[in-house]
Amino acid sequence: MTPTPEVRWIATISDGSTAVEHSGEYTVRPGERKPWVRLCTFLAENDLHLTSLRLNLMGRTIHLPRSKFDRFDMNERSRAPHSYSLQYHIEGELDNGTFSQTQFVDLAAHYDGFSVHYVQDITDGNNSWVIVTEGDSPLAETPRRTEK
Repeated sequence: MTPTPEVRWIATISDGSTAVEHSGEYTVRPGERKPWVRLCTFLAENDLHLTSLRLNLMGRTIHLPRSKFDRFDMNERSRAPHSYSLQYHIEGELDNGTFSQTQFVDLAAHYDGFSVHYVQDITDGNNSWVIVTEGDSPLAETPRRTEK
């Protein structure tokens, strides 16, 4: 599944740079790994991690929890995730001979023992969910943030 440019992840890297899906190094290239997997490889090879992850959906931006959150004075009360993951899903349904499919993107912020997922319907963009899970084992997790 290849999402359209109206749906893209935006990641801030610990070196201060930003990676954007469908842009520069992170465009979809036939025969190559998906942009998210290439980002995870780049981070691991360069001893870097993400400091924030967000989803841009048709002009709206959804932020996952991040290392520092200056707004609303939450730095004292919030915990930074140790890593992030991203997965695309397709769900199909056959109803009276008519097949329909819905596409989703699942962005997750991972902590010790639990994860916070933001799941967005990207077929029409009308539905989203926030889910907290325990004991996840993400498929393509970014390198973990380490305290320095």
